[in-house]
Amino acid sequence: MIVSDGNLLTLRPGVLILAAAALWLQVPIAARGQTFRTTSEGLNAGHFVLYPSMALEYTQDGNVFYRNQDRPGESIIQSGIYVLRPRILVDLPIGAGRVRWVYSPVYRAYTSEMFRETKRFSHFLDIEATRSGPVVSVRATEHLVRGTIELQEVDRGGEAIFGLVPFTTHSPELEVTVKAGARNGLSLLPRYSAVRFEEKGSTAFFSYRRKEIEARFSRALSEPTALYAYYTLDKTDQEREQILFGDVSLDARTIGVGLRRTLNQEVLTSIAAGYKSIDFRGGSKTDFTGPVLDARATWHIGDDTLLDVSVGRQAYQSFFVNNNYYIDGEARFHLLHQVGQSVYWDVSLAYLNNVYADPLDISVTAATPPELDGDGDGRIDGYEVLAPSVGRRRRDNVYRLQVGAGWQPVRTLRVFIGYNGERRSSNIEQSFAGGVFEPFDYSVNRIFFRIEAGWL
Repeated sequence: MIVSDGNLLTLRPGVLILAAAALWLQVPIAARGQTFRTTSEGLNAGHFVLYPSMALEYTQDGNVFYRNQDRPGESIIQSGIYVLRPRILVDLPIGAGRVRWVYSPVYRAYTSEMFRETKRFSHFLDIEATRSGPVVSVRATEHLVRGTIELQEVDRGGEAIFGLVPFTTHSPELEVTVKAGARNGLSLLPRYSAVRFEEKGSTAFFSYRRKEIEARFSRALSEPTALYAYYTLDKTDQEREQILFGDVSLDARTIGVGLRRTLNQEVLTSIAAGYKSIDFRGGSKTDFTGPVLDARATWHIGDDTLLDVSVGRQAYQSFFVNNNYYIDGEARFHLLHQVGQSVYWDVSLAYLNNVYADPLDISVTAATPPELDGDGDGRIDGYEVLAPSVGRRRRDNVYRLQVGAGWQPVRTLRVFIGYNGERRSSNIEQSFAGGVFEPFDYSVNRIFFRIEAGWL
């Protein structure tokens, strides 16, 4: 049955809730506390507690580059993928606080002779320091990624599908909470995000910097449940190709309310609903105003089943031709069921709908250099292949599915085998060699096997 176990929940002894979770189906940027998820007691080294582990995964990927099979002159590349993921978590309790950090380098190798990745290593580092006092509590975090294909780290809504240009992103955050009586609290949360791509001219994404500050007033409804109101200011500076549409900056404001329910430091329910406005400078100059939502809830159904559901609506910056932003709507579903003492299966579903701000426009502007319109037809030559979609407002739909089964005979070893698939459809068409096809439509099927060992 489902019981409490230290820092998180487990099913029957030996099986971790969400051990088989489909990470690619989860909210792209997971809650910071979930990064430090553990089930074992760790290794004591003086005042430190260590959690070393190693994961080995093999995936047979049916469409490495997410290509449309109808695209002329291009073939679908299939490949096996080996991934080696060591991980070390260090926990240092200090009085009323703690410092912990987790580092995980990822080695990835493709078996196909038709594709050789030049950058095989990615690096992930998370740091968290907390201190709780009778009046003031402080939490500071840092999330650092040095990656290539992990574009969900810089594009939460999934506009960018696949890339090979190395990038670095880091996202420090500070939260200072002052208690105002037994139930009330005032919090200030400054945040900063910076993304830098190498080889700027060869990628659809470019660097950007984001500064954000949030003020929050919370009231405890019960020991695990808190209701809060928040107001957020956000300033983002992007870097695009100056010769086409110029750099784009934005100022955003969000006001809303939220609810959080936790158990043993694990978030069981999280709802934040608000109203957001974004003012753009540069690009198409189309501004956004509208509701935003981020909600997630976990339910225990009986003794052996867990259901996790999340929905969201958010406006994200866009780098698609003349668009400043797109609205991303998401719904995610995850069901985990245990069979016996150490076997479990899970099913994950996700649906994403992206709607873009402006109709596609590839016309030259006053700032467009003449050499970009060599044929003099008033359109940017590099985008003329998209002529069939001019005047059309882009809409994308993405469906994802994962099913699989796992076995965890002991706390230090677990095995999982499964299938995941992804389908994307878009209303954008492209002309090529006298024909027309959908450049953003694709389907991917994968079979994978993963084994993890260590202090998990």
